[in-house]
Amino acid sequence: MKRLTALLTTLTVMLMLEGCAMFEALKARPEQPAPRPSEVVVAPYNGNALHNFYMGRQYVAEGRYELAREHYLLALASAREETMRDALVAELQSVDRLIKTLR
Repeated sequence: MKRLTALLTTLTVMLMLEGCAMFEALKARPEQPAPRPSEVVVAPYNGNALHNFYMGRQYVAEGRYELAREHYLLALASAREETMRDALVAELQSVDRLIKTLR
């Protein structure tokens, strides 16, 4: 019986010593501030127009002017911004001149 009492007393003391840490977890912690939204830089252009513009430039670099012209026309059809349209019109004019030069 003495051993049982000593064991229970020891367990109670151990729980009381760990109780400080145990009760700290139960206390209300100050709320963490919300994470700041990351600033993402995105091109203001249509993704389809950008892709076709890029493909057109690749084809011009390869000397495949007819394919470049088709992709520039596709990009022009899907372009929403005036600056993109102006760039595509300039590229189309230069590709047309290259095609006329080769004929």
